[in-house]
Amino acid sequence: MKKSLINKTVSLLLVSVVALLCACGTEPEVTNTAETTKELPSPSGGSAYNGLFDSIIDINITMGDAELATINDHADAELYCECDVTAADQTVKSAGIKPRGNISYINEAGMKVYSFKLKFNKYTKGQKLNGLDELYLNNMSYDPSCCREYLAYYLFSLENGVKAPLAQFARLTVNGEYYGLYLAVESADDSFLKRCFGDNDGNLFKAGKGSAFISDDVSTFSLENGSDKAMKKLSALYEALMTGEDIKTVLDVESVLRYAAITSLICAQDSYLGAKAEGYFLYEKSDGALSIVPWDLKVSFGIDKTQRKTDYVIDEALVSAPVTEPFSDASADDRPLVYRLLENSEYKKQYLGYVKYYNEQLSGLPDLLAELKGTLDTEISKDPNRFYDDDIYQSEFADGSNTLYGFIKARSENVSAQLLSMGE
Repeated sequence: MKKSLINKTVSLLLVSVVALLCACGTEPEVTNTAETTKELPSPSGGSAYNGLFDSIIDINITMGDAELATINDHADAELYCECDVTAADQTVKSAGIKPRGNISYINEAGMKVYSFKLKFNKYTKGQKLNGLDELYLNNMSYDPSCCREYLAYYLFSLENGVKAPLAQFARLTVNGEYYGLYLAVESADDSFLKRCFGDNDGNLFKAGKGSAFISDDVSTFSLENGSDKAMKKLSALYEALMTGEDIKTVLDVESVLRYAAITSLICAQDSYLGAKAEGYFLYEKSDGALSIVPWDLKVSFGIDKTQRKTDYVIDEALVSAPVTEPFSDASADDRPLVYRLLENSEYKKQYLGYVKYYNEQLSGLPDLLAELKGTLDTEISKDPNRFYDDDIYQSEFADGSNTLYGFIKARSENVSAQLLSMGE
């Protein structure tokens, strides 16, 4: 089996630590940062879209004054406006841009630094950026570390994991004004489907709030691609869950077990396992089975989304959340897509194997986090519209009960103890 990117990162960091100890004779601090600002690879590696996600992306957007005023003054309407986009040495003329996300909070904070969706073929059919149809730009307003969503997609991308969007940091400039550091996330659209599944001929269903499969009502889903307007495939999945027939005829079981394992480990609240049963897609593969696709992973790694973002705090109760009951603010019966699988002893054993594997990767994330910090320190310091002050940002990389580093460390140790108690 190939070594994961995390193992490679650990090896490189060990070499650096040894050199440092030899040079100064002291033990490095947890928050030690690399002097280099080298750019990091995308979570999945490779060279998709001509290398667009291989390193930090410089994105330049230009638009007319009227279009910019529409975005700033009517962001709640989420109207598309026309713009030109330059990235990776390519310029796409007449692309579409619209604000998205928690508009009310941004307005309240007086920031006007929205998250955006770029649709390259909005006004010109078939137009793409290096083969990419759409791109989301997330302002990371939930996250003082700016690392959570990146790390979540990183875990999903390891080995032969769940098919997940690519993610990479981006420097965004609009009409010559530097807006700051964003996270660029590949949209789950045609180009994504072709990259991950080899075709975009199947039905793609987006899960809205309440997409839990606790009834035969599939109205919470929207058809994003394909022809199954009656959503018969989703109805067939519900019937399989309720009747207990061979679920493999309609569901890619492995993708759901892996998804549940990672989602449980990182405590992703905007997910199928979360309180609202949302934040995912289902794609009908060529063999007819539905495969789950993760989405919207920003509220993870301990963030308590019930808190105001200016009153940032880690939800310590999530550290000890049981992996055998991976349901956040929901009962097992209310999440049958996972619960029904875990009732099967074979699937549960497979699931716990995935929990063990991904928890081993989770335990190595502090090393990757140190490397991320070495890159992001400079980027964050230059960000004119950052949501959190430097003290909060820096504290995220130190050990403690209310930090990203501390949560990852404590969560990994707790899950290890849970698995040990089960003989895993």
